[in-house]
Amino acid sequence: MKKRLIYIATALLLLFLAWNAWEWRPMSPPAASTIAANQAKTEQKIRTAFLPNWDQVPLEEMERQANKYPKQVVLEGASHRRWIALTFDDGPSNYTRRLLAILKQQQVPATFYMTAKSMEGREDLVKEVWQAGHELGNHSVNHPHLSELAERYWDEEIGPTQEKFRSIVGFAPNTMRPPYGEITDAQIEDLAKRGIKVVLWSIDTQDWNKNRMLFGAHKIERSIQDAIHEEAIVLMHDAGGRRENTLAAVEQLIPWLKAGGYEFVTVSQMLGLPAQPTPSPLQK
Repeated sequence: MKKRLIYIATALLLLFLAWNAWEWRPMSPPAASTIAANQAKTEQKIRTAFLPNWDQVPLEEMERQANKYPKQVVLEGASHRRWIALTFDDGPSNYTRRLLAILKQQQVPATFYMTAKSMEGREDLVKEVWQAGHELGNHSVNHPHLSELAERYWDEEIGPTQEKFRSIVGFAPNTMRPPYGEITDAQIEDLAKRGIKVVLWSIDTQDWNKNRMLFGAHKIERSIQDAIHEEAIVLMHDAGGRRENTLAAVEQLIPWLKAGGYEFVTVSQMLGLPAQPTPSPLQK
């Protein structure tokens, strides 16, 4: 009996070591695509798995809306250019300046979907993000479930956030990201009339969950490496909790993606939207 327990324990240990060797193996940079860069995609889809019981919108619903409103709801870029857009939600926060330093060192632009609540008292930080050449996007005032607000969503959440941006940087973003990815068809149609696109994502790193895990930075990094594709829009967060692992993952991922030939762009660049105003020399 004792020998049998030793054999079982040894087998389990070997399995654990083998899994770790596989999980922690260095990933080669992504190989060159065989698809022409200008070839249009036939559908929009999310490449990462659904995480149940966490207020997540079913992937099928987000994909349905993206395919019903192909010019208004975006999961990813429309063709196969070797581009990637890093996006960060819920900020700004005490982590944002550290993230800005990483992006500056790597010479990478990103898109920040900010809440008016987080901007309050951090107006100078909002300006820093903009002055560093990054893009600003609307993520509501209080991060609610917009579907529960029905037609009040604009007056209570999106409209005031647009005004908050105008008061800080002098303009309002032309893209928004609904909290939790949740939005109604009627709200999508209303935003289209207002000239604002709904930007979701094709890669969800789930860093809001993995930041709390052992080896969280590695898990966040792997989530992108395993799902990388041309014209990806990547969801991460620079606020809403501890974000050390997100910052560490970003720092490791950028050189890996560059080695695979990826160019970093803002969401507007990827979608061919008008660029946001740039700061004048006096504002820098």
